[in-house]
Amino acid sequence: MAGAIKIKLDTSKYRTPTDEDIAAAKRFIRLREEYAGILGERIDQVQHEGAERIVRICYRYNIDPKLLYFSSGFNADMMQEISDVMDDIEQTILDLIYEYSTRVTDDRDRISALAAWMALLGKGDRNLRETLDGYLYKTMKDWEAAIAAMRYAGTPVADAVTRIKAYLHSIYTIPEVQAAFKRWSEFTATYIRSRGVQYGAVGLSNNGSTNVVNMGKTTLQMTWRRFLELEYADDDTIAGYYVLRGSNYNCDWCDDNTGFWPIEDLSHIPPVHPHCQCFSIPINFKENQT
Repeated sequence: MAGAIKIKLDTSKYRTPTDEDIAAAKRFIRLREEYAGILGERIDQVQHEGAERIVRICYRYNIDPKLLYFSSGFNADMMQEISDVMDDIEQTILDLIYEYSTRVTDDRDRISALAAWMALLGKGDRNLRETLDGYLYKTMKDWEAAIAAMRYAGTPVADAVTRIKAYLHSIYTIPEVQAAFKRWSEFTATYIRSRGVQYGAVGLSNNGSTNVVNMGKTTLQMTWRRFLELEYADDDTIAGYYVLRGSNYNCDWCDDNTGFWPIEDLSHIPPVHPHCQCFSIPINFKENQT
């Protein structure tokens, strides 16, 4: 967390937060980030297990690696098995996102409200499931490239599993994949042909698995923020909230967002960007001080 706490308020109107209030706000952020970290690890575990299943499926079908291409029109039996695995991955990750994102409260009504709100989150005009589906599709195509390259190199299945899992977040640095890039025109695999480049993906990692983890953690952070919005809005003793830096790296967004904000404007509740560690403290009216 950042250094000394500095809070400037009109004390004729508002009650100055106590040390306990500040400590509670810091605990909220620490707990949020703890759960985000655990969620990221759980999502990674699901992807590792899914990658292994798909590698083994592809090796079992023993298709010419130059022709390997994951699509609905390619080898219906193999693709049905892969589709089943990807569906399992998607549902498991969604369940994990909902589980950890709603751990912010034990109130069943609040959990229901948060879950309904969360379901509508997504990139562009897509909802949460549709957005995850898009990231997982990219992940599947990353695995397609890695498996094609491994099989072309004659890598045994057990070694292919180990290497792809080890390079889960850096598929295109695998030496076998790098070697396949040099023969890109001979392959059907999407991201061998494009030499690992994902077009039209500004601001995203080139590895789908990284985007899946980041999406899960960001969804949790946004949902915990939404919880504070609801809590503040429902409490008529709160006049507003005070935002403080929770980190000391240079950030104009965080700097501009600090200070007191009235309850009518809840748009400044942190986080204001990914990895934001700022925290907010509810400010009560003076007459509510005991």
